[in-house]
Amino acid sequence: MISKLFYLVAGVMFGFVLIYAGVSNYTVIYEMFLFRSFHMYGLLGVAVGLTFIGAHILKAIKWKGLLTGVEIPFERLMPTRDHIVGGLISGVGWGLTGACPGPALAQIGFGTLAGLFTACGIFLGVYIYGRSQSD
Repeated sequence: MISKLFYLVAGVMFGFVLIYAGVSNYTVIYEMFLFRSFHMYGLLGVAVGLTFIGAHILKAIKWKGLLTGVEIPFERLMPTRDHIVGGLISGVGWGLTGACPGPALAQIGFGTLAGLFTACGIFLGVYIYGRSQSD
């Protein structure tokens, strides 16, 4: 129960940060893609840097999954055609909707109707992918 509460609180805090940073605002995303505003590039750069550092720390201390207790494997994979295609599909979706999965859920929490459509598209895409892989 405590772990579920932790994840709920962490998710709400993450959503608050996304809303506060403007990541869930379509105009901010639109301005970024037109190179009129560099706010998002800085934010994304900080996120990539922190993730890089955090992943290396977790690898060095042999961190275990909070729910499973199993050591998290860190392996380097070479990009494949699937990564490129997935990245392009994700980028087109992000450009059209102004949101990737995290901000889409933050939009819903904030009461933005567009977030519902984006989240439905995300779940539909995951479902279609899963069905295509099971054949």
